[in-house]
Amino acid sequence: MVISWAFGDGTASVSDLKDYLYLKKDTIHRINETGLPCFYLAGIHPRNVPPDLKPETIKDILAPYLDDPLCLGIGEIGLENGSYQEKEVLSAQLAMATDVTGRAKVFGIHTPREHKVQITAEILAIIEQFPPYHNSIVVDHCTRETVGKVLDMGLWAGVTLSPIKTSSEELHAIIIENPSHQDRIMLNTDSGNIFYEDLYRFYCSKDSPADLKTKLVKDNALRFYREAMERYEIG
Repeated sequence: MVISWAFGDGTASVSDLKDYLYLKKDTIHRINETGLPCFYLAGIHPRNVPPDLKPETIKDILAPYLDDPLCLGIGEIGLENGSYQEKEVLSAQLAMATDVTGRAKVFGIHTPREHKVQITAEILAIIEQFPPYHNSIVVDHCTRETVGKVLDMGLWAGVTLSPIKTSSEELHAIIIENPSHQDRIMLNTDSGNIFYEDLYRFYCSKDSPADLKTKLVKDNALRFYREAMERYEIG
């Protein structure tokens, strides 16, 4: 199973953004036709916010994707530098929570590499305004410094295993320091043009119990996305 989150280059206008989202949907459908189960989140990544985007138009742009059975929700959304426009766009997307969760779908939240602790705190402050929906939100790219705050809010935590995000050593510390929250941690890879083997190596290693590795690599993600995927399978 592959779940692709929305990020793409070259979104200098709302028109570009719409073209990118449509291309993403079309690509996911074509991959599924080959027999590989592949789903996606459709959203406006903070590094994809075009200057002519108005918050009040966001729902009209994204709502049609929620009717697609291969779309599991809205993402990758969040903050990159914490600008006023980024916060407006993030809030407008989270404001679609009733429509998203009413379809048993979810939100995927991006946190940046730079100023991780500060920007994550700003993201959580915005998410805090939507308490009924916390169980339908995963905050990704969590690190040892941020994962505890995410989990304590009742959110799900994504940890990206790669040389530039979270190392295996840091992951082991996260596991040890959050023993009561291991059911809401899901591991992923941020491989794009470069393939990182860190996730595969963790799963193959003998440093952690097999049941814990399966939970972090597969089972937790399946639980998080389960309802939306079941609707697709039934349909």
